[in-house]
Amino acid sequence: MVRLACLLALCAGPAFAQLLPDGQDRREIPFAVVEGKPMLEVTVDSQPGQMMLDNGTPETVMLNRDAARLASGQEVARGNAASGQPIIVMRHDAPELRVDGAPLPLPAKVVSGDFGFAEAGFGPGFLGFLGSPAVEPHPFLLDYARKRLVVLREGSFALAPGDVRGEVVFSIWNGEQPTTAVQIGDQAMLVDFDTGDNGTLYLRPETQEALVQAGLLTGGPGLWTLASIRLGATDFGPLMLSVVQAGGAADFRRAGPADFLRLGARFLADTPTLWDFQQNRLIFLAPGAGLLADPGLPD
Repeated sequence: MVRLACLLALCAGPAFAQLLPDGQDRREIPFAVVEGKPMLEVTVDSQPGQMMLDNGTPETVMLNRDAARLASGQEVARGNAASGQPIIVMRHDAPELRVDGAPLPLPAKVVSGDFGFAEAGFGPGFLGFLGSPAVEPHPFLLDYARKRLVVLREGSFALAPGDVRGEVVFSIWNGEQPTTAVQIGDQAMLVDFDTGDNGTLYLRPETQEALVQAGLLTGGPGLWTLASIRLGATDFGPLMLSVVQAGGAADFRRAGPADFLRLGARFLADTPTLWDFQQNRLIFLAPGAGLLADPGLPD
């Protein structure tokens, strides 16, 4: 994940854009999976490339000015990416943006960062991030099996009881991600959901030791395996995660040195999830749920 852990939330303007045109109830947008992340085909002023769908970005878009050809801008903030690199945020006149060939209206001004370091993983066509305001207006799901972002109009679909594996209600704050509570063994902590992160567990040393001693956390020093978690009334696991010491040198969160779980692309790839910002809920879909069927094929 490459997300500013700084002042970007203070720069975010009103949300003007949405991916579902008026008069359309369902839109399917193909994506590629690069380093586990969903990458959408876009053009920025006719320049082709890809943008990561990153709900951790509080702007509609945050462009990579090391790749996108942008007009000169004005510096508005400085901070660090979640991976530690320093970032200078600049504001520019908005370019014309198309997502999978369709225009996505933008506010008059947009922001950019110097994300050239991310091109090593995402390629020279990496043009930036498509943020939360682009998807918040309508329910949506990331269908990793078919590699489709499915955007839906509220009230145009129904879920049968067998379609739902579980559900949680979340809270959200400006510039943050959907947040709720998670149970890990006898430990309770906050958890958020972030399409731009592969999955990270922030732990105080004493919490990490307790989870290891209980047999719930194994592996390391790179990837760790968390045996199980409980979200609402539903159990999930095992999960592969990175572990970061809460409050340590690699912790760039603004929230302080608290235990915290960030569920990201690995979890979402295994667990199709319907995001509904208007009702503050996440619905975990069961295999074979109707929303996961290809609408172009008979049931």
